[in-house]
Order: sequence, then structure tokens, then C-alpha cells
Amino acid sequence: MKKTIIFWSVVLPDALLLYLSLYLAIVIRYHGRLPQDQAYGHYSAFSAIFLFWLLVFFVHGLFEAASFRRYTSLIFNLVSAMAVNFVIAIIYFYFQPNLILTPRRFLIIQIIVAFILLMLWHLLVKYFLKTRLTEGIYLFSFNNELKELEAAIDDHSYLGFKVFGHLNEQSLSAARFSKSAGIVLPDNLHTNPQVAKKFYQLRTLGVKFYNHKEFYEQLLRRVYLSQINEIWFLENVDYQEKRFYNLVKRATDILISIIGFIAFLISFPVCALLIKLTSPGPVFFVQERVGKKGALFKVYKYRSMSGGPTNTWTSVNDPRITKVGKFLRKSRIDEWPQFINLLLGHISLVGPRPEQPHIVENLKNQIQFYDERHLVKPGLTGWAQLNIYAGSLEESQTKLQYDLYYIKHRGFLFDLEIILKTIYYIFTWQGR
Repeated sequence: MKKTIIFWSVVLPDALLLYLSLYLAIVIRYHGRLPQDQAYGHYSAFSAIFLFWLLVFFVHGLFEAASFRRYTSLIFNLVSAMAVNFVIAIIYFYFQPNLILTPRRFLIIQIIVAFILLMLWHLLVKYFLKTRLTEGIYLFSFNNELKELEAAIDDHSYLGFKVFGHLNEQSLSAARFSKSAGIVLPDNLHTNPQVAKKFYQLRTLGVKFYNHKEFYEQLLRRVYLSQINEIWFLENVDYQEKRFYNLVKRATDILISIIGFIAFLISFPVCALLIKLTSPGPVFFVQERVGKKGALFKVYKYRSMSGGPTNTWTSVNDPRITKVGKFLRKSRIDEWPQFINLLLGHISLVGPRPEQPHIVENLKNQIQFYDERHLVKPGLTGWAQLNIYAGSLEESQTKLQYDLYYIKHRGFLFDLEIILKTIYYIFTWQGR
């Protein structure tokens, strides 16, 4: 898929460009006359730093196709990442008493050179992605069941795909395909052996074929909800308990909850005072939520809205949110009391967001397979929370697509990705 191409066209070149920037910085700063042992010291020290820098690039989304959507977002993310990297390098060099190398002016030169090289390369990748690497695809269906997929492709043109047209039984015989073309196929192709045979003959032309659900899932990293059924769950979701994974995850939850609970205790006097001084009502927001397998529990949060708990969704710029509450939500400090829930095992660090019982019952009646999200523990953060904030029926349906994708692909590396990106969201004030 195109995402793999984008990933490796950025990750490996970024690593090489970091070392090239180091070499150029040595030439500029020392006019190429740095002794070999000192040069080795520079490369050794910066190798450790570069590993952290690449991790920062990953957290900032610079290895994802979405970062190439707009020039402004690409430049902003790279500037932000390099600013963080500069701080990391300072901490590394200036807080190690046994490290002889302390490149003050050299570090500034290296950062500037690295930024210029990386910016030029990322802009070049975006240019080729937009003008040279776009793959034309055709959508074949019997009953126009791929309309949602077409809309998703059009909304994510930066991923490098463009719909050339729709095919059906009548238009297929007259269609002409190039070697670079791709065809997205439906699940029910087996019901028409003649059409399947026609596509089989096209394989020798080098035409690429994609299953529509897999294509959608890899493109957007969410499940094609309108095109799945009970069989999809049987084939794609592991309903058995992953004992080792759950054990490690619970141990991590306990460790994080202890650290978080200490932060909560430290924050409590200040937060409680600010909440009480700026709006009437309790300090804590306590509300019943639905957990794993439908179990009910009470969730704890700092109150960020005027009045007590409500039975409605929070909207964008909700007038009930107080000034202090806006800060608490943006910084995610309002979530800190949930470390109590994390410690008690009501929730996990990563998982679907827990909802109110009456909202769950309402959505179960309106959204197919909504109850499947309760297969796992709800989370303090999650894949859906990073991608959408649901405040309506339509947004809840999209959110379920992300939740089901997480349930299907849940594992240590995916959890780590979500945690790292959550940290990035916190520091960039993307809370709501």
C-alpha cells in the first residue's frame, strides 16, 4: 500500500539526512579540521540523540501520509519536532557531568542544517506524492456499495489515490486498463464466476487488485463499518483473552496509575480552589459509565462545566465549559482523577472511551455492532479519542470504526503508538 511507500521514503532518508547534517555541521563549525577521535565522539553522542529525534518525528506524525496533506501542517509539524529535539539535545549534553562533549554553538548549527535538509526532503516527497505517485483506481461493484469508499478516497487525496471511475458487469467488458491501474473488488465477487474470470485474466497485465474492506482499513486505519457483518467479526476479532498481553497491560496500568495518582494529589489543592472560586458546584464530576462486557462503574474527573453531571454530549465550544474548565480540558488535567479508576481496574490506559449507560443503549439501537466495543476494557486514552471527538450519532458511528480497528489490531506496539501520540496531543493542547 501507498502508506508503506511513504513511511520508508521518509524514515530511512530522515535518518541519513540527520547524519549528513552532522557531517556538514562539523565541516562548517570546524572547517573540516576536527581530529578523528573528536569526530568519532560527535557521531557517537549524536547517534543516541538521533534515536530520540526519530521518535519525536514519529510522535509528530511526520512518518504518516496525513502530514503531507497541507504544506502548512507539514512545516508546522517539522518546526515543532525540531524545537522539541533541540530541547532533548540540550538536556542530553548539559545534564551529563561525565560527558566531555558540550557543543554549544555546534548544536545550533547542526539543528539549522538538519532542519533545512529535512524540510527540503519532506517538501520533495509531498511534491512527488501529489504529482508523480498518485495511483488511479477503479471501483467495481454490483449495487453501488462502494460509495462510502469513494468519498473517503476523495477526502484523503494526499494518500496518493484517485478514483478513475466505477465499473459494473456492463462496463467491464469495454474497459481498458493500464499496468499502473488498481481495481477495488467487493466481497460478493464470487457470486458471478464470469466477472471473476475476467479479472483473473487481467492479472497478466500487472493490474493491482484490492479487497474493498482491507483497502479502506489500510487507507484510513478504521473499519469499513457499513460493509461488515457477523462473519467479519468471527474472522477478524480474537474473542479469547490474551493472557500475557492483559497481564503486562494491567501491570503497566498499575504503575502508571500510581504515578498519575501522585500527580493528582499534588494538583488537587490548586485545582479544587480554582474550580470552587470560578463556578458553583462540586470539585469532582462523578458519572456512571459502561465498562468491559457491560459492567457499570463510576468515573471521576475534575468538574470543567457549570452545574453537575448531565446526560448530553459535550459540543464544540460548549457554553457550559468554564474558563478554568477549558484549561483543564485542553491540558487533560481534568482526566487526572481517573487514575483512581485506572488503579481500581475499571479502565485501562488504552481502550475505547467509556460512555454513559443511556447513551450506550441509544447507540446500540441505532448503530449496528455498537456493543462490540465493550469486548475490551475502556481506556483513559484510545485510538478513537485521537482521531475524533464524538458529539453526535454520525460521529459516534465513525468513532466505532476506530474502536473496532483498535480491537482488531490491539497489541503492545499499537498501545505504545497511542500513548506516544496522546503525549503529543497533550503538549500541543489538542484536548477538548
